[in-house]
Amino acid sequence: MNSRCLLVNSHCLLVNSHFTRESAFFTREFALFTREFALFTREFALFTREFAFYS
Repeated sequence: MNSRCLLVNSHCLLVNSHFTRESAFFTREFALFTREFALFTREFALFTREFAFYS
């Protein structure tokens, strides 16, 4: 019984470690996406201003 609990606990730790790595990767990707989206928004605002100026 005790060895079964240890096996289950070690499996849980392995799953948690995998989830933490995946979560860190997702967070990094989301930060990159947010930065790119902010750049796109800024460029779009500049384009809109120029378009309004020349209209």
